[in-house]
Amino acid sequence: MTHLKILLLSCALSCPALAENDNTTTTQETEINDPLEPFNRVIYAVNGVIDGIVVKPLAIAYRLGLPEPVRDGVGNVIRNLKSPITFTNHLLQGEPGRAFTSLGRFVMNTTLGILGFFDAATELGLPGEETSFSETLGVWGVNSGPYLIVPIIGPSSARGIVGMSGDYFMQPYNYYFNGDSHHGDSWVPIAISGVDAVHQRNLVLETVDDVVANSADPYATFRSAYFQNQDYRIKKLKTKE
Repeated sequence: MTHLKILLLSCALSCPALAENDNTTTTQETEINDPLEPFNRVIYAVNGVIDGIVVKPLAIAYRLGLPEPVRDGVGNVIRNLKSPITFTNHLLQGEPGRAFTSLGRFVMNTTLGILGFFDAATELGLPGEETSFSETLGVWGVNSGPYLIVPIIGPSSARGIVGMSGDYFMQPYNYYFNGDSHHGDSWVPIAISGVDAVHQRNLVLETVDDVVANSADPYATFRSAYFQNQDYRIKKLKTKE
């Protein structure tokens, strides 16, 4: 957990697939690589307990305790902190234009946006496209590999695990706060990941509740959404500007 981004329910929760019926076609099911399903379902249940006891209550308190503009600002700061990851991965994907757009956004949001609290770059007509090393591997043609539910972290895949490790090494503050001269500050990256997890969970409170309440098999719904979202993201990133 120390060195991994917390993705409690993963980016799958923002996938348009969740707005669709959770029933998948036979073709879709055969394309889903989940050989460890019995193990994954056990970890999914454990993560659900952790979510219900810890993360969801924190997300509710976060939403109730902070007005929406402040929560938006927190999200903006977190996205701004991820700019080095986005910049490096766009370069690795062979998209220098997108890379330098992300660099420009970082400079503008850090200065005009007051350390990233405001998304000044988008307001000034410079929207960005976040990305990760897992998506870079996908752009390179690396298959996602088997589906994996990781304890605490949530939905992922073999490629996703490698991708999270790659993103860790692309994040400068991990070196800064874990360096020899900052022995007492190693908690900072963990705290940032924790705030990110709570913020992201806050964004999908109703969505997750709706899926759990109305899906015949929430596990299968989240799994399908995860793979569909991955495919969508990689196809989008492969589109040349």
